[in-house]
Amino acid sequence: MTNSSSAESTGTWRLIQPEQVLDMAVNDVEFLTELIDLFVALAPEQMQDIRQAIDSNDAGLLAEVAHAYKGTVGNYTQTGPYPLLQSLENDGKSADLQTSQSKFQSLEQEINALLTELETLKTEVNQSL
Repeated sequence: MTNSSSAESTGTWRLIQPEQVLDMAVNDVEFLTELIDLFVALAPEQMQDIRQAIDSNDAGLLAEVAHAYKGTVGNYTQTGPYPLLQSLENDGKSADLQTSQSKFQSLEQEINALLTELETLKTEVNQSL
């Protein structure tokens, strides 16, 4: 990666730490690209699963799908969408979905921000080859 420290200092990275994400991919840029592409491709379906659980007031399903997505998101960040997913999982476990819709709206924004950062990282590491 060419400019990760300057990117971090300018605020480009609010949710991810590029070096940690690259370490997760064992410093293999091609593997990292595949991981990011897969995450980006599956994000809409995973978000739809959460929305469906909330819309159908299915607490058990919400706990299950939020937990699963939290694990995936946790590979990239422990901030932003991660605590929202934890909160949605807790809502499901407690069968209290009163605030889940507003949390989901925040989650949509945070997931979009995460996707943007991951795409930026993917571009940067591929340009550094």
